[in-house]
Amino acid sequence: MSWSAFCALFDPDEGRDSIQRKVEDLVKGTRPANPYRAVLDSNEVAGLDIIDCGEVQIESWLSIYPVQEDLFMLTSTNFGIFLDSDGCREYRERVRDYVKVLERPLMIGGDHSLTGGVVEALMERHEDFYLIVFDSHFDGIPSPVRNGLIGYMAETRPDYERFGYKPSDYVFSSTGRKNSYNGGSFLYHLINEGIIEAEKIIVFGPLDYPTEKMEKIQDHRVREFVQVYKGLEKEGVKIVHRGIIDGLGPEEAIKMCVSPKLRTGRAYVSVDLDIGSRSALMGAKFTDICGIKEADIYRALKDLRRDTSSIIGLDLMEIDPWRAGVEIDGLKDRTYSICGNIIRILTEGKIYLEKKYKDVLEKISTKKTLKEVEDKRSLNELIKMGFAGLSGKYVSLLYNGEILFS
Repeated sequence: MSWSAFCALFDPDEGRDSIQRKVEDLVKGTRPANPYRAVLDSNEVAGLDIIDCGEVQIESWLSIYPVQEDLFMLTSTNFGIFLDSDGCREYRERVRDYVKVLERPLMIGGDHSLTGGVVEALMERHEDFYLIVFDSHFDGIPSPVRNGLIGYMAETRPDYERFGYKPSDYVFSSTGRKNSYNGGSFLYHLINEGIIEAEKIIVFGPLDYPTEKMEKIQDHRVREFVQVYKGLEKEGVKIVHRGIIDGLGPEEAIKMCVSPKLRTGRAYVSVDLDIGSRSALMGAKFTDICGIKEADIYRALKDLRRDTSSIIGLDLMEIDPWRAGVEIDGLKDRTYSICGNIIRILTEGKIYLEKKYKDVLEKISTKKTLKEVEDKRSLNELIKMGFAGLSGKYVSLLYNGEILFS
């Protein structure tokens, strides 16, 4: 079955850095590459059956491409008012209506809240529907609760790794936040509105899962965060957090996601690009944390595809077009290549790599010492990507999936 691809470049980010980049683009008359076009034009999806179904209309000031006339709207105050007034819900509904006529939707876009629109549309069609979210953060925390935690972190300045993100990742409000539907809370609202049952949601990869140290903190703001997080887990949300992935490896960890019902059901896969932030790519909204490596993303998805009978949709969200695909420290960021490979691996179980890696991978499979591999640059790149491992003078092949080369 073909993919029905569409874009939704919705970006109501209230952070100062995001706003500043948009303002600078307007002043300079520049704009970043369109993520939708960059993914669909990539070599990684060449030859796949993808139908271009256009884009969801987004008001200029809420998109990644604001127009000059809306420059005055680009303030943290305006975005904060929009978020607290439940503005993301309207765009969820736009996506829901857009998807109603699409078969096997493939959404490429910005704010993760839009995933809720696809879920709502597909739940109306399928009783055996399951949502699988790849994300370094758990987007099931109401805004007032997350705001409280950020306030605590800002006051105490603890080791942020215990919480999975830094206080600077979010805009803190000393007067509190409304319990609105948005990119950080959409799973909570989908469950509480009865759109999807908790036991039909699987979240793979969150770094912010409450640790034992965190559970011992007595501050009411931290306790509330832990209670909400663990409460949704008790309701039935399956959470395979980063500690499990690091301990077991992606293949064993993904097995924990696939219940007997999911094996025969219909799966929708939602990927927040920060699942690979810093480790695999830089083109994600949040880059203060380290996600999993590129090859580990593929290893998990390859086995997920194998173990589920039907993948009926996919989205690739939270793309940062100002960093995606640009050259960083002499290497071109691989965000769009990874997005393309995610589509390919969920389509046919294969990925695409540049031909320069072919010889190195073949040598690694037969020659085990670093000295025997001449192309050290490509080898180092493959190690960084997670396709190869280095232990002392010995090199090992870490990815056993099928690879296409140019």
